[in-house]
Amino acid sequence: MRIGSEDYYAFLRLKATATPEEIHRAYRALALRYHPDRNPAPEAQSIMAQLNEAYSVLSDASRRRKYDAQSRMSCSNDLALPIVIAAHDALLRQNWTVLQDDGSNLVLEQQHRHVRVIFMDRLTNEKLRKFCRQYTEFGVILAVELENPLNLCLQIAIIDLVRSRHYGAPFPDDGYRALFQSFVSRGNP
Repeated sequence: MRIGSEDYYAFLRLKATATPEEIHRAYRALALRYHPDRNPAPEAQSIMAQLNEAYSVLSDASRRRKYDAQSRMSCSNDLALPIVIAAHDALLRQNWTVLQDDGSNLVLEQQHRHVRVIFMDRLTNEKLRKFCRQYTEFGVILAVELENPLNLCLQIAIIDLVRSRHYGAPFPDDGYRALFQSFVSRGNP
């Protein structure tokens, strides 16, 4: 039993939909089995520390939400994940209401404004076409890497997080522009 980059739910032998009571029961059962006072195996102490780590995150509602959001971010490149997480966290600090947040897909609202934000490590033309067909309202894709050349669409703005460049749809007004201004270098629309 190892945790490292392993899923906390899998480590506790649970589904991601587990209730707080199920998390507590699973932790207790595994703690009774691996506690160093009850288990003389050399790895018992290490496993118990990992169980405590997983339980401390999953049993705390706000830490669990953050863990769930980060674990759903799809980054095949280990270097892209911290960039995507930082962008996600920066948007959450804005004065917008969060309507949906599953880690890689964020829906924000402020007064009459509404925007879907998608976080990606690599945006390809195929993925962009899919999003353009799926979402008809204004949206923004924040990506670490962009396929070149990229075929833009009218309702989706794209921000290259590495180069601080904005492509595609313009921001509808200053409120949207202000929300994303920290990701775009000056002189770039």
